[in-house]
Order: sequence, then structure tokens, then C-alpha cells
Amino acid sequence: MKNNFYKLPIRFDSIFDEKGGDMPMCSEIESIDQYLELLLTTCPGEHKFNKNFGCKIWDMDFERVVSRRKWEDDFRACISEAVRKFEQRLKGVTVSIHIVEVTREDFLMKVTAIKKKVIVQINGILVSSNERCGFRYALFLGPLSSE
Repeated sequence: MKNNFYKLPIRFDSIFDEKGGDMPMCSEIESIDQYLELLLTTCPGEHKFNKNFGCKIWDMDFERVVSRRKWEDDFRACISEAVRKFEQRLKGVTVSIHIVEVTREDFLMKVTAIKKKVIVQINGILVSSNERCGFRYALFLGPLSSE
């Protein structure tokens, strides 16, 4: 597979160095992986040129959970909607999530925090080759952050 895609983060320094090098490139799967991570970690309204870009999971971060099942379904639906809307190189997209509680101890402050860790699995088929592919991300809730 050819490396025809720009690698994130985009580094312009290679263009301006004395050798006049090319920008770092990556494969289509690596590009999709980087793009999906950017999509998941961008709050709608945050992108200067496309206020719709991003994933609405940010709106759910501090939401009062009445039903865990409904919350998980909504979280999954937000991710599915964002991927289908913004990542056109994938088709047949499925999203699964797994939530675990993680204990983090701060020995300096003598504080123990329990956070929810959401493992996100995104599976799909590459439009260009009909090849199956999968991507996995870990997000922490309250406040939302990535691993």
C-alpha cells in the first residue's frame, strides 16, 4: 500500500529546511486512524473552518446518567454519526464501546480518583480496497481526555 497521505500532525519544517524535503507521509489506514482520533477528540464548534466537525460525545461528558444502557447507546450513536459524516474512506462502520472504572492515585496529594475509561472500537471497510480494518481508542470521562 502506497503512502499517499500526509501524516498528522502536519510538520511544515521539513519543507523549509535547507534540503527542501517532503512532508512526512503515511498509509491510508494510518491516515484514517489519525483522522478518527482527531475527530473523537474535537468538540463540535472547536474547528475554526468547520464548526460542525467533531464528535458530540463531549456534550455527554458530565451528563446526568439515568440509564447506563441508554447513555452507552447514545455515546455509541454519537461516534457512529460522526464517523459516517466525516470519514468518507470507510463504509459499513460499526462502533462498540466497553466502559471500565480506573483508579488513579496521586501519592503527592494523597488523593485517589476513580475515572471511567471508555474503550472505543471502530470497525469498517476501506472504500478503496474493500479491506476490513479496525481502530481502537481509550478515552477517559469527567473531564473527557484520551490515553
